[in-house]
Amino acid sequence: MKDVILSVENLSVRFRLRGFFLRKPRWIRPVAGVSFEVSEGKTLGLVGESGCGKTTLAMAILRLEKAERGCILFRGVDLLALSSEDMKRLRRHMGVVFQDPFSSLNPRMMVKDILSEPFVIHGQGRGREVWAKSESLLQMVGLSRDHLFRYPHEFSGGQRQRIAIARALALHPSFVVLDEPTAALDVSVQAQILNLIKDLQEQLHLSYLFISHDLSVIKYISHQVAVMYLGKLLEKAPTAEFFRNPCHPYSRALLSAVPVPSLKNRREPPVLAGRVPSLREPPFGCRFHPRCPERISRCGQEEPEMMEVATGHRVACFQVRR
Repeated sequence: MKDVILSVENLSVRFRLRGFFLRKPRWIRPVAGVSFEVSEGKTLGLVGESGCGKTTLAMAILRLEKAERGCILFRGVDLLALSSEDMKRLRRHMGVVFQDPFSSLNPRMMVKDILSEPFVIHGQGRGREVWAKSESLLQMVGLSRDHLFRYPHEFSGGQRQRIAIARALALHPSFVVLDEPTAALDVSVQAQILNLIKDLQEQLHLSYLFISHDLSVIKYISHQVAVMYLGKLLEKAPTAEFFRNPCHPYSRALLSAVPVPSLKNRREPPVLAGRVPSLREPPFGCRFHPRCPERISRCGQEEPEMMEVATGHRVACFQVRR
């Protein structure tokens, strides 16, 4: 489709478990057969609890983690089929903002060097030309020229994240991964960063993969929502449709757990039995079924496939509520 910038099909990532007592190779798959699309100029919000594979999925898309199998099409180009050199040339069209602004910036480099590094690596300028571009980047994210000559420890968390965003946009990418960019920030600063991210998307026509476990942030920033659990996508829908009519039991449990200011609108969250299973031995069939209050015998015997229940709304569940 012309309006799709990124298409991920049946993507899986596996890691080998290592240990002194492991005589035979053992593997875990934090991402197992994930498929989705990101539209041009839109934001896909990827939500799920910690450890479900969100960040691993994003790093595999950027080829910072090795995929076991699958297909990643960026503007029609299969990223997994590219050589290292070809991938380096294409990577300038992608950006990434990491979760922790305190560890994602090199403490030994001034801001001017942090921002100029992408230009130097990709051969996009030298000397004063790069400094001028770096100054323009800082102004774009709400900082000034004076900040070029400071070190990361001299900034607040929100300012550091602005610098990280500026670095991600240095080479004018069309697609940016935002891995929980506001999770380590105060609430008031979160709002400023989210507004900045939205403004930059409108100005530069950017496409985002926005990772978070905060549904209120996802609702504000995203055009579509994808719910991930134990390495699998369980539901994907337009944002308004998802919050109005969540179809998967896990999605409903997540939404019911969101605090609401009024007791009148309060919903009792369904009780989820047990704990999140280990990726070492994921459940057979639907991965959510051991904790699902609506499970049937079929859920533990076969894996549900994604089915469309409304326009753009797909769910992997045998107990779909239409």
